[in-house]
Amino acid sequence: MVLTEKSQQLAEAAAAERLLNAYLRETCQFNPLTDADPAASASLPVRIREELSEQGSLMRLVLQGTKKVVWGAVPYVSAFGHHRYGTSFFVTDVQGDGAGDSDIRPLTGSVELAELLLREIAQGEPQMVDREERVATLLNQVENSLDKTKRYVTHSLNQQIDFWQTEGEVRMYTAEQSLAYGHPFHPTPKSSVGFSETDLAKYAPEMGAAFALHYFAAAPQLVQEAFLSQSDEGLFPASVLAAAEQRLSGEQQGYRLLPSHPWQADHLKTWPEVQELLEQGLLVDLGPLGEPVYPTSSVRTVWDPTHAYFFKLPLNVRITNFVRVNPLEQLERTIGAASVLSHLADLVPHSGFTILQEAGYRTLVLPQATEAVREKLAESFGVIFRENPVIRPADEVVPLCIAPLLETAPDQEEPPMLQAIRTAAQEQGEPMSHPFLKKWLRAYLEHSLVPLTYLFVEYGVSIEAHVQNSMVTLKNGWPVGFYVRDLEGVSISRERAEKHGMFGGRVATDSPALYRDDETWNRLKYYFFVNHLGHLIHTLAYHGGDDEIALWQVVSNVLATSGVFAGDARRYLQDLFTVEGLPAKANLISRFQKRGETPAYVAIPNPLRKSEVQHEHKPNNQPQQPIPARNKCLAV
Repeated sequence: MVLTEKSQQLAEAAAAERLLNAYLRETCQFNPLTDADPAASASLPVRIREELSEQGSLMRLVLQGTKKVVWGAVPYVSAFGHHRYGTSFFVTDVQGDGAGDSDIRPLTGSVELAELLLREIAQGEPQMVDREERVATLLNQVENSLDKTKRYVTHSLNQQIDFWQTEGEVRMYTAEQSLAYGHPFHPTPKSSVGFSETDLAKYAPEMGAAFALHYFAAAPQLVQEAFLSQSDEGLFPASVLAAAEQRLSGEQQGYRLLPSHPWQADHLKTWPEVQELLEQGLLVDLGPLGEPVYPTSSVRTVWDPTHAYFFKLPLNVRITNFVRVNPLEQLERTIGAASVLSHLADLVPHSGFTILQEAGYRTLVLPQATEAVREKLAESFGVIFRENPVIRPADEVVPLCIAPLLETAPDQEEPPMLQAIRTAAQEQGEPMSHPFLKKWLRAYLEHSLVPLTYLFVEYGVSIEAHVQNSMVTLKNGWPVGFYVRDLEGVSISRERAEKHGMFGGRVATDSPALYRDDETWNRLKYYFFVNHLGHLIHTLAYHGGDDEIALWQVVSNVLATSGVFAGDARRYLQDLFTVEGLPAKANLISRFQKRGETPAYVAIPNPLRKSEVQHEHKPNNQPQQPIPARNKCLAV
């Protein structure tokens, strides 16, 4: 694939933005302009000062540990940390800060920017050897992510699909496969260590991939499974069952099917343990079966538009934070959460809110193997069966993953969500104005925020409803339905589970889905308020010309008038309106510390805090309140 100059520029800009925003958030530097020392600015070479000033307000980022200063431009300062940057960055030593042409040089790209930030973070590491190893490891993954992003952007520019000109199932998988840049606060949002260039063309959703799944059949005594219903009928398409029946011998007809990602199947067949099972006839390699499936935005979950279930498959590839396998604990956690939510689904008084249920899981377990081998095989064969909301023939109005709706495609000027809102305004005969933007947001919150907080307040259930786990149904641009999926991250308040009798067969008393009440609440605050609403509101404000804090006031009003927080539950509303900081995942520092699966959190300014809410509109290049002074760390 030939990378164009435009694709390289767009990928570099996206990478730099994500690196800087993650670093600033995680080091409590919430306003990138606060440290723009006028004296230092004045001493910048005129040509550099003019170049940066044309791109926005000056940014001066001092890296005290390594004695470096990064200069750049900020055309948009976000109240929630989604800052936008210019295209030029320069670096100098602290002692030569702005001293002249000889002491300042341009950064060569986002990888050099990443190295500067990583070396600054590394100053907290006591051992020099560990510092160098961790910097090198994460820097390789930054490069991996950047390289993949360039390829995805190039593919997108070559395809130039007009998103809203598609419909039905095509629109659904187009959305799933159009996330070119990824998580806005992640240092390696598109890394996939283990996928070759050839693998990307075959399997990456961002490359428009579709492929047949590979199937194994395992002897019943080697299979561990759990399902919400008593039957596994309907788990697989009829064409797959018919083909498997033909390929299995008479004594193997009772073997259980295990679907596998084709990359994973090739990988598994190199393992001595798997080879031995195949030779013994306890595991049968059936090869590719069935119709092509589409990988969704998560890469390893696949969708067959003719079948009733998504398959969440294991993939021994490091995608962003960790290798995407399905350990037994996660399988059990998922089925425990699914059992609770299948019971609660009909009790949520919001018709536009849908939980995509997990029907169950199946995996391979070798009772006589060592614990390490048992765990390795179980996590690498385990599959979760998830309810599919769209089965061919699909309605014209289908649920769409929210993450790609908030991302501006490489060939577009604004994201699909803003295009949808413009359509909604036109359909309703109203101007695309600040009042209409707030009206649209209020409708969105009624289908998402209200039922999600209801589930928590009433039953202590917190759903990991970040933007990639959430879907919205838009009719003529107007929100009419909201879906949440992937129940692995559901957390349940142990106190409320006991109160509501959820231990009566619905969730085990030692389930990993059970948390303290405050932990469950904090997870909801991060995944929905910070990750989801923070991203959505920034996108609406930036592209709609509105003020982020004014849009957060809409959230505040919906919370206050929802009727959800009555009686004792008012303490949660009081918390949202008074706490100084909200929890945010520290992806950059956690990756550096090699704790991607158990990440650290930082606290960021709470835009719902009543004492700080402001209503006036501010120009995009001016800081919006609330933004505390630089380096004012809040309590997590």
